[in-house]
Amino acid sequence: MVNRVDDEISSLLKRGNYKVCLQRVVQSRKQLPNSSYLRVLEIYIKYRMCPGKFDYEESLGRLYGKNGTEITSDTRALNLLHRFFVEIERYEEALHVYERANFKYQGFEIALAWFEKSICDFNYKQMVKSCQQLTKLGKDVGEGLSQRDYVFWYALAIVGLFRFQSNRVGEQEKKLLPQLAYRSVCNVKPFQSAQELYVFCTVCEELFPGDESKAQEIVEEVIPQLKRSVDLYMKNFLLRNLQANAYSTAFDMCGNLLQRLNDFELITRYIHAAKNLSKPKEDTVQTIALYVSDSRNARLAHLEADKIYDNRISKAALRHYLQKFHNKSCCATDLNGYREFLDERSIREIFSECDGIDLLHEVNLFKLGLSEFSPVQAYVKYKSTLATKSITDYSACSTYILKIMKDLILTENEPSLENVLLALSLLENYQINDPHNYETSVWIIALYMYLGCVPLAFNQYLMLKSKNVQVDIADFIIYSRFATMFPLKTHDYIKRAYDNLEKFYQSSVGRLSQLAQIAFERKSYSKILGILEFNDRIDRSSMKWLIASESVKMARLCNDKRGELLQKMHEQWRLMEMRENVNFSDNRDYKIFGPDIQKDKLPHVLQYLSVSDETIMLDCIKEFMIELIPTREKDPKLESYLEKMKASIDVVDSIDTWSFQVFHDLYANDGANMFELLNKLSIHPQSTTTWRLSHEYLTKMHTLKTLDSFKRIKDTALKETIKTNIKLLRDGCDGLFSQYISQVKQICEKLETGPSAQLLQSLGYAPIDAGNITKGLLTVQKTIRNL
Repeated sequence: MVNRVDDEISSLLKRGNYKVCLQRVVQSRKQLPNSSYLRVLEIYIKYRMCPGKFDYEESLGRLYGKNGTEITSDTRALNLLHRFFVEIERYEEALHVYERANFKYQGFEIALAWFEKSICDFNYKQMVKSCQQLTKLGKDVGEGLSQRDYVFWYALAIVGLFRFQSNRVGEQEKKLLPQLAYRSVCNVKPFQSAQELYVFCTVCEELFPGDESKAQEIVEEVIPQLKRSVDLYMKNFLLRNLQANAYSTAFDMCGNLLQRLNDFELITRYIHAAKNLSKPKEDTVQTIALYVSDSRNARLAHLEADKIYDNRISKAALRHYLQKFHNKSCCATDLNGYREFLDERSIREIFSECDGIDLLHEVNLFKLGLSEFSPVQAYVKYKSTLATKSITDYSACSTYILKIMKDLILTENEPSLENVLLALSLLENYQINDPHNYETSVWIIALYMYLGCVPLAFNQYLMLKSKNVQVDIADFIIYSRFATMFPLKTHDYIKRAYDNLEKFYQSSVGRLSQLAQIAFERKSYSKILGILEFNDRIDRSSMKWLIASESVKMARLCNDKRGELLQKMHEQWRLMEMRENVNFSDNRDYKIFGPDIQKDKLPHVLQYLSVSDETIMLDCIKEFMIELIPTREKDPKLESYLEKMKASIDVVDSIDTWSFQVFHDLYANDGANMFELLNKLSIHPQSTTTWRLSHEYLTKMHTLKTLDSFKRIKDTALKETIKTNIKLLRDGCDGLFSQYISQVKQICEKLETGPSAQLLQSLGYAPIDAGNITKGLLTVQKTIRNL
């Protein structure tokens, strides 16, 4: 019966039927007058019915605030209070109710609930307090855990507080908490596992940086553990904390570990120690080879030994390495690390002596800048290998094609459309014989996106089959501006963007705090800080917030409801505010385009990806402003964000700046400057080619359509000006795209003659088919025209 009523009340709350919901709660309270949960629920429903008239001090604050008269131990009531306090943005009080409950009703269940909520809220200060409470109640814990285990929880919580939220630590706490963490862990010596030792080492290393005595303690604890079994965490603790001049210990321990672990960092430290102990270089490298066999690290040890002992690399050491690795993909990377100790003549000479000269041999020379062939010559020489490789492998021939392509488009000035289409011709032809090549695939996607041909880019993107965390680090290449590039909500391109937001960012990542809790319970202490950091970075992910703001923009363009989208944005925004860390974590991996691409200096063909954290922040703030404009309300927190972001407004693209200024003027000045801002549309001439055509057009369109929907605008002349601008914009759509498509067709025909044709013919390639591109652009045109 109770469960049925609860389900009914939950359903009514979700539907927003607060009046009926309140009636059901009042009826339930008559049956259960002492239920703190129903009491809180009644206050919560009254708040949801009319937030503007809600008197916090006279209702919730008087009963359950910091100085409230009521304390409850009902976990349902505590959970609802937590949700309630978060919604009204009283974040400290959200967990304070658990703290008060623990001091009045001491028990393991409440303390654990307090700890779990602290993890979900990423409130490390409360996590420390709740762990301290759990250590006192250790004898009452569930199966498999003891009071001793909660000591390590407590120590890790303090480390997390100092690592992730040091701004919340007071001066006295900076002195006291590290000592408490250290003493509590020392009190449970001897350690019973490597995981317990990990906590001790982490406490000493992070809470006492630069303390030599603590570093020595780490070394003394770690050495016996490493002699029993190899552990990578312990190995790293040893190498980081062993004194630089402890050569004898380093020599013995690194030698001991190398017999069980092939690790180049150990090899480097071993060679340093051997030199300082006056051990012969030849004996040192022979011993390493004995320990790690004839591996890549063993041969690199010859180069490292020459560098450390002689400050130059001999031909013998280079020859020993190249005999085995001259035609391996690691070769160029390895040798570039020693480039200042090598001379080009020696590299050329020894490469020429190697047996089995093949594609990878030539590619390594090319990457070292020592190839005798041009990219075209080298590709033609090894083109036949594409036919013999496995279909699922990818070929190193792409190195040459990518070099030719980059020379065409990565120019100081914006490349011509002919060069872009020529580059696409190269990549598309190459992809026929190497369909799974990731490097060429991402460039094909990028160039189609640059052209504004999103349907073709999306087809190529599907072949990458990105999933899980790849959504966060790689999907920016196609979803950076999706609302103003191709807003066709029935297309899989848009559906996938929404799926990523829902399935990865909101569902999968939402379970990470539970994984951290499981790691605590299973005593996997070395995983906990990593899980918590990963969760924090995903919650604040630039890509997550970009997709969220673009989704709301898309809803405005398509005249769809956006209440649920805004509600979720507010919920996620409150999470950042709770952590006192309202900024984004940029996890986008621009290196997928190659090591020469930097996010702060993107080339012209990648400018569509130039969506900085400042731009994303302004987009989010803009959506919050638009939400408040109809009610004429002013939000103090929004005002403070606007003040902080003043300097960033000029950083973003000019048309995006104009859109922001329009809504800010209506929000802050009641549209006092609106005529002037609308007249600026003529100052921003519409781009007629590439991705900017659709982006600028749709930015203007969604701005004007949103203005047109505001009943707040009463001025007849202003309303007429907005409608006129919308009509002019729509009337010009087909002409803009027809002109652009015609230009693309002409250039594709031009690729059949002249220097472009000569380059394609020398590689055995055909010009790109204009039909597919124009078909894709026509799809974009129809989508935009219908908005």
